[in-house]
Amino acid sequence: MANVVPVTPPDSGILARFPRNPAAFHFHPRKRTTATLPPPAHQPKSPALRSRRHATLASRLAAAAAPAAAMVSAEAGIDRVLWTEAEVAARVGEVAAALAADLRALPPGPPAVVVGVATGALLFLADLVRRVDVPLAVDFVRVESYGGGTESSGKPRITADLKVDVAGKHVVVVEDIVDTGNTLSFLIAHLEKKGASSISVCTFLDKPARRKFNIQLVGDGKFYSGFECPDYFVVGYGLDYAELYRNLPFIGVLKPEMYKKDSSN
Repeated sequence: MANVVPVTPPDSGILARFPRNPAAFHFHPRKRTTATLPPPAHQPKSPALRSRRHATLASRLAAAAAPAAAMVSAEAGIDRVLWTEAEVAARVGEVAAALAADLRALPPGPPAVVVGVATGALLFLADLVRRVDVPLAVDFVRVESYGGGTESSGKPRITADLKVDVAGKHVVVVEDIVDTGNTLSFLIAHLEKKGASSISVCTFLDKPARRKFNIQLVGDGKFYSGFECPDYFVVGYGLDYAELYRNLPFIGVLKPEMYKKDSSN
């Protein structure tokens, strides 16, 4: 046994034992097995690998920026925003609540038919009917009077008629905008000939400053509108100029230099 020196620290009461000869202790390390380890992560990369990684990163950044760039491009030509996306959504909810309440109050009968006027009313109709919690049939009619210009030709015509039978049913015509009232009056007369028992109109924008025709509703029909629009040429949320700008989520005023004729639609 190795010689030891008793050491008693002050006030500890503990005997500490330290070997005088450290060589008396022998260590026997375990045998190690040899394994093939992966190269360190920090080892230099080849120029070709660095180039490929830089190209991948650049493509990912470009893909992330594409939606923003597309929206900036889509908004080209907009002078100012009249109603933001949030304001549009809030107002659509209010109009839908009023429409749903009136449809629930109708006398018992077949479900009402919502008729969207393609293509401008597409977005408004989709958002509207999803907030109306009563049985509905939905269809579209295509009426042309503008073509690719900014002024109505004054001679609307049906280019794609309904598939749903509206005879004896309450019909809600959904429009993107009502201005002169010519196209809408023509469509109401068309639906009345098909036997609709009553006809309401639900338009996202109403432009009374341009009204030339007195709109005659049928039966217990009512007139609903989202916003009263000033006499500007407006686009967005389904409204277009030459089939562009429909996908904008807001309503904006188009710059006069973007079209050739007067600033009204």
